Amino acid sequence: MPVDIHLNRRGINSIEVPAEITVPAGSDLSVNLINHGAPLHLTLSSQNSGMFTDFFHANLYIVDRDTFTIPVRPDAYPGFFDVAVITGYGARKAQLRVVVHPMPEAPPPEPKMPEPELQASVRRTHPLLPAGLLVGAALVLYGLWLVLQIDTLNYAAFLALLAGVLALWFWRRS
Repeated sequence: MPVDIHLNRRGINSIEVPAEITVPAGSDLSVNLINHGAPLHLTLSSQNSGMFTDFFHANLYIVDRDTFTIPVRPDAYPGFFDVAVITGYGARKAQLRVVVHPMPEAPPPEPKMPEPELQASVRRTHPLLPAGLLVGAALVLYGLWLVLQIDTLNYAAFLALLAGVLALWFWRRS
């Protein structure tokens, strides 16, 4: 969840933060720091965030724009913590309240459908049976092609042989 903090927009070391931001547990609070004036040192700190995040304190130098991420624990209980934004080495300070709400529950997993009986019976057959039948048909078709010299028989023999190879290949993958 991004939040924009504007710096130096209304004067030197000025800080503009929203009063409150809401984030779900287990997400990251992305703080976009936007500086409208001269570069400045900025301190982000939180005294009451121990139940929600490992973030405690950060010193940053902001020239133009920067993004700082505060990770919120996935097991955090609902509640809030405050982030203090300090500029001018303590001359200006603003508070941002971060309200944490629980992570939405994951939908229950979909039940697995049992395999149809037809598929189970096909898997019980030996893999060489359908492939052997197709190869046998291909040999018969090639023999007929040699005797009769009809090109369609040659094409049919090739397709039968190809179907046998594909049948074996797909059998191994299932």
